[in-house]
Amino acid sequence: MGPLYKFGWFDFAYSLQIAGFVGFFFGFVLERAGFGDARKLTAIFYLKDFAVLKVMFTAIVVCALGLLYFSLFGWIDLARVHILPTYIWPQIVGGLILGVGFVMGGYCPTTAIVATVSGKLDGLIFIVGMMLGSIIFAEFFPLLQNFYEAGSMGTVRLPDLFHLSPGVIALLISLMALGAYWVAERVEQKFGNPDELPKGSPKAKRIAAGILVLMGLILAVGYPEDRYAQKPGTAPLSLKEEKAPTLQQKTAPVEKPKNAPGFKMVEDEGC
Repeated sequence: MGPLYKFGWFDFAYSLQIAGFVGFFFGFVLERAGFGDARKLTAIFYLKDFAVLKVMFTAIVVCALGLLYFSLFGWIDLARVHILPTYIWPQIVGGLILGVGFVMGGYCPTTAIVATVSGKLDGLIFIVGMMLGSIIFAEFFPLLQNFYEAGSMGTVRLPDLFHLSPGVIALLISLMALGAYWVAERVEQKFGNPDELPKGSPKAKRIAAGILVLMGLILAVGYPEDRYAQKPGTAPLSLKEEKAPTLQQKTAPVEKPKNAPGFKMVEDEGC
């Protein structure tokens, strides 16, 4: 919702209400999908159920295609979408620690909250462990700061890294997702329980795959690179000149809330 807030579609207080509303339904959908159950989540490590991979890859594809199409239609300014800087070595180590914790505990931070809200004690224990780990990390941060900032690469995006257009990257991501889905289903059929796996129409899957490839091809051929030229996080906070003129004509800039005494805004994290 960050870009809409910065375009002045609603004020700060209302943005918090929307965030709570979206968060509630996000957690509800996760729970209904079975992601509040550690056995469902860890089934991927036993090659029985790849629901986690399918959901996460789907989220990546929707985000990649959605952002590019929204920017193509002038509904979003990619320069206002904040991207966290890359610190390659600590992020690799952090990913490994998260993965080990996922295998051992059966949850990631979000699914642990979903499990706790649905009444599971192991989810609550997982949250307590995360809190203790955060406190320990904060206390030892002065000793870890040099490693925390090691391998700094700044804001890195795949089109810049591979020297390809953003549309081509979106197409490659779509094809990679389809390949991952195909392999995952073959492995599920071999090691999983057919009665527990979701059923789907082969025809519907082929149609969905075709639509996904078509959307990627359209971006690969017709996406103008100038819309992607400015790096996210580098645009000024105020609404100015050429940035989404249609939205600026309809809305007024949002007055940013005053910071609390003693609080200093070091960096605007955008969206």
